[in-house]
Amino acid sequence: MLRKTYKKLLSTGIALSLGFSVSYTILPNQSAYAFNWGNAIGAVAITGIQYQQLEKQLNYLDSDGRHEYFNQMKSELGENTDPYYNTLLDNIMNRLTYAISLTDPSIKDKPYNYFINPSEEYNAFCTVGHNLSVNTGMFKLLNNNEDELAIVIAHELAHGEEEHVQSSAKKSFSVQLLTNLYASQNPNIISIIGANVLQNNMIAKGITKVQEQDADDIAFNYATSAGYNIGAGAATWQRFIDKMGESKTNFVGELFSPSDHPSHQSRRDNYSDKLTDYSNNKVKVDSKTGTISVNRHDFITPVPANDMSSQERAYLIAGNLAAVYHNHPKNPPEAYLSGNTIYMGNQAIMVVEYGENGNSIVNKLNSIR
Repeated sequence: MLRKTYKKLLSTGIALSLGFSVSYTILPNQSAYAFNWGNAIGAVAITGIQYQQLEKQLNYLDSDGRHEYFNQMKSELGENTDPYYNTLLDNIMNRLTYAISLTDPSIKDKPYNYFINPSEEYNAFCTVGHNLSVNTGMFKLLNNNEDELAIVIAHELAHGEEEHVQSSAKKSFSVQLLTNLYASQNPNIISIIGANVLQNNMIAKGITKVQEQDADDIAFNYATSAGYNIGAGAATWQRFIDKMGESKTNFVGELFSPSDHPSHQSRRDNYSDKLTDYSNNKVKVDSKTGTISVNRHDFITPVPANDMSSQERAYLIAGNLAAVYHNHPKNPPEAYLSGNTIYMGNQAIMVVEYGENGNSIVNKLNSIR
């Protein structure tokens, strides 16, 4: 989903003219008049031409023109060349795209173009032509946590792989046809808007709630296959919830729009349910308290640490536990403390923070594992 909108993404030359739209304002009552079939047929014909033009442009931007489009995006948005951020993004993209290629080798035929833009807003997007960008603000919001960044980027790759932007642009023409038909009978309120249909969909304003939910589900599979923390999806949305009150003005764009997207809480809970399923129903997190249960026994309520709330940290710890119980559902390895890190077998479970007793936590886990 696109989380950064910008008004001049496409040049007039690429967009072409896509016809008519209606500006809905309060108008004086008009006397009734007969339906004008000639105008209606003309409107249908215009919409058909518009659709052909749209499809032609989408196909071009998705193939031969995708690099040109990518360079235009960078020119419009700017590029952050910070080496740490870019190395982190390179690593995430390499891991995720490799994981995708194991089930869909076609990704190798059209590898993703990607860059970091300098916006401080908390957004990222993937659009036509496998072109992806992440805002600098997203790295800062997630404190460069690779697991959490990976789930955001996996979500965008899901939009790219499922071609959600393209399908949304095409579906918009059912509305466009009705608009043109209405305008054909009300010529006094017609206004020519040129590229708006294409442009609005190119910035993913047409992404639906169902597509968002699908992208979340697919992202979980991508990130899990790439070896990222099973709880990263729930932890990321918990962090969004925790931080919105501190810097709400930076939460903009389609990602955080509750009117036509799943709520933040429902997205967190969806990922949390997936974590529990992945653990063979052995691990669960209480979203209100942050208490982790194992085998239906309370295990730990983590202390807040490293700019994480108890709940955010709980989802990441639970994700590590889920990996253990997924791989060893009947005979999980014994927990032990090494330095300040608790392990089960080779799987790191959690780093013991100030206010937590590592030996007590190990003993508790072994008693209920």
